[in-house]
Amino acid sequence: MIFIYLLSGLFLGWSLGANDTGNIFGAAVETRMLKFKHAALIAAIFITLGAMAEGSGPSQTLGRLGSVDALGGAFTVALAAAAAITLMVRIRIPVSTSQTIVGAIIGWNFFSGRLTDFRALLTIAMSWITAFVMSAAIAGILFQIFRRKINKSHLHLLELDVYTRYGLILIGAFAAYSLGANNIANVVGVFVPGRPFKDLRLGAELIFSGTAQLYLVGAMAIVLGIYTYSWKLMRTVGKDLFHLSPVTALIALLSEAIVLFVFASQALRNLLIFLHLPAIPLVPVSSSQVIVGAVMGIAISKGGKNIRYNILAKISLAWVIAPLMAFFFSFIALFTIQNVFEQDVKKDLTYEFNSQTVGYLVAREMDKSALSIVNGRSFDSEQKLYSELKSTQVFTPEEISSIIRIVEVYPLKVNTKILTDQGAINRISDQQLRELQTLEDLSFRHKWDFQQHLSQSESWRLIPNPQTEEEKLHNQKREEQYELLYRLFYYHPKR
Repeated sequence: MIFIYLLSGLFLGWSLGANDTGNIFGAAVETRMLKFKHAALIAAIFITLGAMAEGSGPSQTLGRLGSVDALGGAFTVALAAAAAITLMVRIRIPVSTSQTIVGAIIGWNFFSGRLTDFRALLTIAMSWITAFVMSAAIAGILFQIFRRKINKSHLHLLELDVYTRYGLILIGAFAAYSLGANNIANVVGVFVPGRPFKDLRLGAELIFSGTAQLYLVGAMAIVLGIYTYSWKLMRTVGKDLFHLSPVTALIALLSEAIVLFVFASQALRNLLIFLHLPAIPLVPVSSSQVIVGAVMGIAISKGGKNIRYNILAKISLAWVIAPLMAFFFSFIALFTIQNVFEQDVKKDLTYEFNSQTVGYLVAREMDKSALSIVNGRSFDSEQKLYSELKSTQVFTPEEISSIIRIVEVYPLKVNTKILTDQGAINRISDQQLRELQTLEDLSFRHKWDFQQHLSQSESWRLIPNPQTEEEKLHNQKREEQYELLYRLFYYHPKR
């Protein structure tokens, strides 16, 4: 069933390969500086490397938007996004894969009654705008620099063509790497919470994680899309929007590569943190928007006379239509998969206000009198509970989100053998394992209760009120370990 569920992710990967490779090599192929077969080979190799090396950062951000907690739901979300993209591909319009998968995830949130993390959504949306503007600015600046250098160098046209061709190959490889790192989250990110593959130990120190296996499968699907369909879309960006020369094609490609890398590289983020500079969010941005931004930046630098605004409007309209389409496709498909095919598309969670949870909330200085409206009640939807608490006009949205996390019933049973069976034992230290074994066979009804017991030991403790980026990274790593335990120790008493 795992591989059946993954088919929609592979379909989405194929769609991305068919759609987004044109954003990397469309201009180069259309200007005849590269043959399609060479462009496809470079893209295939470096997209795979980027996905494997640095795909986890953007996936985590996407996961905060909505954590699809059942493989049946992940299958349906990916299928809805892929269907929306395919419709756009059929009419030869490059569409944002990032925006489409976000639309499908929000569709899952609405169907399952979960809240959408609007802070994560705002981070992602602002990054899309920033990426477009950044790409246009970089391309415009690079165009002015390249033009002056070329005019001063007095290169022969044939020499310029040779340098440009090699530049397109090298920068194209960098762009493909950045695309794989940034956009693999769009392909298989929704499957990461479900953890379909076990970690594999390939040697004494070498571990092939289940997430890395997932990224590899997604990358192979992208490669298939490159070779089977991407050539049909290369004309739209490469020629129809604005006529690019080989040199301007090189500039557009370099601008795209830089922007994709900036929003994907964990190493760059860590370097900025080390230098005490503002960290850049690791977010899956739209390569379609980025390359169009680069083309627009070049066009504006050249006076903006030959921009084909009808093509730009067509592409821009698709960026709005595709995520809306994915939202509705996702909602309808989830209903069908759950009610017609009787597959689980979400965990059935409840939210209970009892003496334990209310006592814990009061201990955290929540208004006890305001909680009287829900005390003793049970809810089956985050959205319903949110509306009820909001009606009190006492709690802030952040406090409501905190209350929901506390009252969520999430049965857990500690079984450290599962860590070995699932290949996850390498994700925790020996000291953490020993301390976890002290809770062996104990059951918990709430995540916070389990965390309270475990965090009494130093190796599982979070830093309260982290101030520095180093402390935030420490807490982030610890929270990822807790999320791993929540998934593996989830226990449904009826099963």
